This record gives sequence, C-alpha cells and structure tokens, in this order.
Amino acid sequence: MIGWLDRLLAHPHRQAEAGARASALDLSRFDADGWTAQILAGFVGSIALSPLMLLPVLVYAYDVHLGFGPDTAGWVASAALIGLAAATVLVSFRTKHWSLARVSVFGMAMMLVFTALTLFLHDSTSMFTLTLLAGFGGGLTQAAIAAALSRTRQAERAFAIFTCFQFVYPGLGAYFFPRLMDSSAQGFNAMQYGQLLLIAAAMLIASVAGAFRLRSDLKDLDPASGSEQMEWALILRAPAALSIVGIMIYGASNGSVWAYSEGIGRLAGLDILAIGDIIAYANVIAGICALGVIWLGNRVGHFIPLIGGIFGQLLSVYIMLAFQTPAGYIWGTMIFTISWAIVFPYFLSIQSDLDHSGTVVAFGQFTNLVGTAVGPALAAVFVGEEGDFTGAIWIAIAMTVLALIPMILIPAVTRRARTAEA
Repeated sequence: MIGWLDRLLAHPHRQAEAGARASALDLSRFDADGWTAQILAGFVGSIALSPLMLLPVLVYAYDVHLGFGPDTAGWVASAALIGLAAATVLVSFRTKHWSLARVSVFGMAMMLVFTALTLFLHDSTSMFTLTLLAGFGGGLTQAAIAAALSRTRQAERAFAIFTCFQFVYPGLGAYFFPRLMDSSAQGFNAMQYGQLLLIAAAMLIASVAGAFRLRSDLKDLDPASGSEQMEWALILRAPAALSIVGIMIYGASNGSVWAYSEGIGRLAGLDILAIGDIIAYANVIAGICALGVIWLGNRVGHFIPLIGGIFGQLLSVYIMLAFQTPAGYIWGTMIFTISWAIVFPYFLSIQSDLDHSGTVVAFGQFTNLVGTAVGPALAAVFVGEEGDFTGAIWIAIAMTVLALIPMILIPAVTRRARTAEA
C-alpha cells in the first residue's frame, strides 16, 4: 500500500513542490505567506479534523439517532479517530517525499466518498468501517495542512488561523448539528448532508496546500534539518522529541476535560442543553481569541505565551474543582478554551521552528491525537462507575503540570546543541 501511495502522492519534482493539478480548482500558485492561502488551508485542515472536532456531537448522533447505545456509539466514534491518527503518522514520515497538495486533495476525496456512504449504511459494523476510512482520509489532509503551515515565515499567524477554525467549527457544530438532527425528518442524515457540503467545499480548495513549498530560505534557518535528513531522524532529535512528548501529554490533559465536560457541567447543576450551549459559545469565543496570537506573534518569543496559557488552563480546572456552580462552570470552561486556543498555535510554532519541512509538526499532531485518546481513558479509571467527575479534573491538573516539563527543557537542550556545534 505504501508503494502505491508513494507513486500516487509523490512530488512532481525532486527538490521543490510544484503543486498538484488533481482538483477542479488549483490554488498552488498562491503566496504561502499571504492571508488568503493560510485562511483557505486553515479551513481545509479543520474540516479534515471533523471526527475530532465534532466528537461529542457524533457520539450523541450514533447513540440517540442511530440507536447504537452509548458504548457502541463510543466505539464507532473511536474508529474515525483511529483512522485519523494512522494517516497522520503515515504523512509525518513522508512530508519530504509527497506532494502536500496531492495528499490534501486525495484525503478529502476519500473522506467525501466514505462519508457519503454513511447516508445509506446505518448498521454499526458498516458505520465502524466507513468512519474508519473517512477518518483516514481526513487524517491525510489535516497532517498535510499542518506540515504545510510550517513552511511559512510567520508560523504564529498561520497556526493561529488554523486554531481559530478548530475552535469556531466545533462550537458552531455543537450548537447547530444536534438541533438540525432533532428537528429534521432526516435525523442523522441531516447532519451528514451538512458535513458533506463542508467536505466538498474543502476538497475543491485543498490544492492550496501546494502553495506551501519546501523553501531554501526557511531550510537555512534550521540547517540541522537539511534535505539529507530523513523524516525519522528529524523526529528523534532531542528538542523535537521533547516537543512531541509535551504535546502528547498536553493532549491527554485536554482530552480528560473535553470528554467529561458534560459530566462536570452536571456536577455544577446544569442540564445537557445548557452545557452544550456553554461549550459552543466558549469555543467560538476561544476561536476568535486565537486570532490575538496574530497580533502578539513572536514579540515575546513562543515559550512565554505557551507557558502562560498552560497556567491559565491550570487556573480554569481549579475553578471547576473549587466552584461547582453554574457560574464556576461557565468561567472555568471559558478560561480553559481560551487558554487552549492560545497555547496550541504556540506549540505548533515551536515545532515549526525546530523543523520547517513540517515533519515534526505532523508527527506532533499524531502524538497529540494519541494523548487526546489516552486522557479520557485514564480519567475514566478515576471517574469510576459512580461518576465522580472530579477525578477527571485531577487528572487534567496532573497532566497539565507534566506537559510543562518537556517544554521548559527544550530551550536548554537547544542551547546546549548549538554550543556543541559551535
């Protein structure tokens, strides 16, 4: 299979990516450092992440509208995440060999086809298989987009735009999709039609990834990542490995709160509709706040705002723990999502600084997905059968503190490496 994908997705040229002509609309000639290319790429990458972005909505749809029950609904939703993660790690090992435009278009086409089939096949076995394959397609695209955005001079801006979409999209999805399913005679299919429209739109503009080429001016900024270095070697360098571990632990922290946000809201005395609305509004506001990273940029470096945002998340989970009231939940959720939206683009920018080919960012996306999956599983042990959702909060606190350790070590390790080279 890898050989077939290599032939299909390989660079049109050896040294530079000239873009692909695989879609109806070729946008590979856009300026990679321009607003238009980065906005279009951010939109495409976020739609490709739909299995993760819409996870609570999808579980609700499989459980209630398809009648799978909560356990089977969780398994079907996890199939898409497995596909997403598998494709992401695959792309991370081929970022220098594959055309990112071709990968993006192919991934969205694959996602479109298998999502369309879910309109007709609603049994749990078929849904598991189809969501796995659709998730794999989405994983190809989102990893290609993440790698592409590393090839910019202002990575903070590019990743802030990407992050904005990643918060606004699930916020709007959490608000509109359940209402659409509940009010339409189409039920589950009503949501799928909406997803198909978004996926089709993303597929038409996915070739914008071809605008983000491997550039000599950026490669000169990180000579240790020269063209002779294979992707796996870039990942194994000490600063890169620390960032990859850090973003995985960070994903586990966020995943434990995200997965049990409904239960934590019930502890605060809120009903399910109120909780959903609070999460939706918080995500949209956080997405808008992510654009503040564009203004801040690299004025104080990447590590200060990243660490400050992580402390903001510690404050938010403390509020959820200490003030189990509607007001406490609202403020805790708001601070948590805004801090998350600020931290994430800086995480990716740090990885971009370590390697402008996009390999480290793409592999970091994979480990973040792994962490996001492991976090809820670990929290579940402490939540237990009695539904003690404060256990999820304590896990989030512990994992957030642990995520700080590798990130604090990166500057020291980088300075030592540069001193040794000198």
